[in-house]
Amino acid sequence: MEMFSDEIIGKVAMTTGGFPIGPIVDIVFNTETGEIKYLLVNATSTHKNAYELDNRGRAIIGFNMIKITDKNVVFSK
Repeated sequence: MEMFSDEIIGKVAMTTGGFPIGPIVDIVFNTETGEIKYLLVNATSTHKNAYELDNRGRAIIGFNMIKITDKNVVFSK
């Protein structure tokens, strides 16, 4: 499946249990390989302690932890 960044940015990230984490605000990739490294999520206060945060307080979600469907972006911990 192919997706464009504007189809992912703005989607609400969900836990595998179906609870919303927050909206996806950016995608970070390796400029040499083109591989996606991680997504940045504006996590709700409930989920901020569960993930590493960047210098702006956004949750860093490793790309290997996500499953993207046509409707959802689901994160496993």
